[in-house]
Amino acid sequence: MNAELTTDYLQQAFEHYNALIFEGKLPVPKLKWSRAKTRLGQMACKRKTSWGRTKFYDYTISVSNYYKLTTEEIDDVLIHEMIHYSIAYTGLKDTSAHGIVFRGMMDKINRTFGRHITISVRTRNLQPRMAQQPKDYLILALEMKDGKYYLSSVNPSAARKIATSLARTREIAHYVWYQSQDEYFHGMPRVRSLRGKRVSAEVYETIIGKMKLLK
Repeated sequence: MNAELTTDYLQQAFEHYNALIFEGKLPVPKLKWSRAKTRLGQMACKRKTSWGRTKFYDYTISVSNYYKLTTEEIDDVLIHEMIHYSIAYTGLKDTSAHGIVFRGMMDKINRTFGRHITISVRTRNLQPRMAQQPKDYLILALEMKDGKYYLSSVNPSAARKIATSLARTREIAHYVWYQSQDEYFHGMPRVRSLRGKRVSAEVYETIIGKMKLLK
């Protein structure tokens, strides 16, 4: 079952678990959805220290709606952040961000209420809620006079600068500009200077054969 991702849902879920788990003692913080890819939830607040005492205020809990999560998974993320909120709001001291106090509360909630709250989740194993649109890459293919081959993903704003460098580089035998949406270039940095990734002749021919030639 999937939750309807509205702020009202977060509000209702917070109030439900506040009453069920935290005895209704937590004031409603600012609740919002995020598009975070590296963390599923976050509890943030401001702090002010005066005369050696620290006061926390302006609490915010955010839950990522970037990935496909069931209602139960979303609620587990929310409760995870509510544990952080409860520790900060009540002034408890923990050994670390997910220290003895946090783990004790988490384990008790899991046992008592049949939850599956964890310390962390590997987001690399999750699927995005919406299909990702393919990216366009500006690719420079280089054949060198010494027989080496290079592919470079170029930042479009630096294309003119790099084109000037190409005209001055005598080691280049041949170069071509391409447009590509190939995932091969996903992890490759978009360069602003004349440099690239060295590849074999076989890889070079395979990759350029799938790209659109720019005139």
